[in-house]
Amino acid sequence: MILTNAYPYLPGEQFIDDEIGFWAEHAEAHVTLMPAVAHGVPRDIPAGMAIDTTFTSGRLLGRLVAVLAALFDRMFRNELAHLWRTRKLGWRTGLRALLHSSKVLQQAGQLMRYTEKNGDIDVAYCYWNDTQSYAAILAKARGRVRRVVSRVHGVDLYEPRRYREYMPLKRQFIRGYDRIFVLSLHAAAYMQATYGALPEKLELIPLGVPFDDLLSQPSPAGCVHVVSVSFCLPVKRLGRIVDGLAMFARDNPGVAVKWTHVGGGPLLEETRSLAQRKLDGITNLSFEFRGYVPHEHVRRVFLEVPVDVLVNTSESEGTPVSMMEAMSTGVPVVAPDVGGISYVVSDRCGALMSGSPDGREISKAIARVALGEERDDLRANARQVIEKRFDASRNYRDFVSNVLSMGAT
Repeated sequence: MILTNAYPYLPGEQFIDDEIGFWAEHAEAHVTLMPAVAHGVPRDIPAGMAIDTTFTSGRLLGRLVAVLAALFDRMFRNELAHLWRTRKLGWRTGLRALLHSSKVLQQAGQLMRYTEKNGDIDVAYCYWNDTQSYAAILAKARGRVRRVVSRVHGVDLYEPRRYREYMPLKRQFIRGYDRIFVLSLHAAAYMQATYGALPEKLELIPLGVPFDDLLSQPSPAGCVHVVSVSFCLPVKRLGRIVDGLAMFARDNPGVAVKWTHVGGGPLLEETRSLAQRKLDGITNLSFEFRGYVPHEHVRRVFLEVPVDVLVNTSESEGTPVSMMEAMSTGVPVVAPDVGGISYVVSDRCGALMSGSPDGREISKAIARVALGEERDDLRANARQVIEKRFDASRNYRDFVSNVLSMGAT
């Protein structure tokens, strides 16, 4: 059973597309996808796989019942005690604790009903280390799931990305997993230090990207094309890209600079307006916001026209697939040293900046990568990093084999 937020339904979780085909290579793996939400028409999945929408049935009434149950459940009381000890207890954090507790109870009940009809689950593979995985641990405690494994990414890992740096319930369930797959050594260390994860239960298997012979080309002399790929959210700090590009263009008046941003989100129009206001009048700088681009088309951005650098300025990240995709085509990356970025980016294949770079630091990093004497070496090294660490055909096959071996024991 693969527990997802919405996959194979839209939106989001597009990176599962790169993984799902490797499950289909194993005829002995009877895979069922169980999304928490399901709207519209699902994406195509390999033959032989099933989709179950148990999590989406009876949601409103079931949630109300679960909220009442959670009020008297030890899980909720323990969470309130944690909030009190850490001085984070307030009406919003208390409400989040209640709603997350009720969601876990509801989803655990739904999993139990599924197993009563369909038989026990050998392995519950949870794409997110969140409420669905906690529900699977409860079902495991009741004898209906044999093994629970989970990936952990960024938003489900780093507490600073949550309101008041509060990650509901994770500490209560962290010892219940049979294995947690982390994407970087930084993530493993964070899981141990912050939540008390057992080191023997953590395993590093990175995500991956498809690998082929297609390469991006650098811009001709006198031109620089900068690309950014991200959802437009406060954590992405896109205003810093604007500041960095303004300085870079002013510092290099003889260079025609173009910036392309790929990605939608709630701050898209605000970021576009900011760019228009701050970059207006810089005659050697142009920009475009493409908005939402389907995952399967993002890689084309690096192949259709010359691209010199991918820029990221996030406050928090896991190990971004967008960076892997750019580097797989030979495009070096400029990014801050936060989260698991250093597992992907270094000064050998791009520019690893400080954790909170300002416009000047971003400008200097772009200049080094796009205009410096090391440019060609950085592009070749970026490609080599992906080939060595993030080749999807190797990483996903290793991951699937690992999970299946747990189900067989």
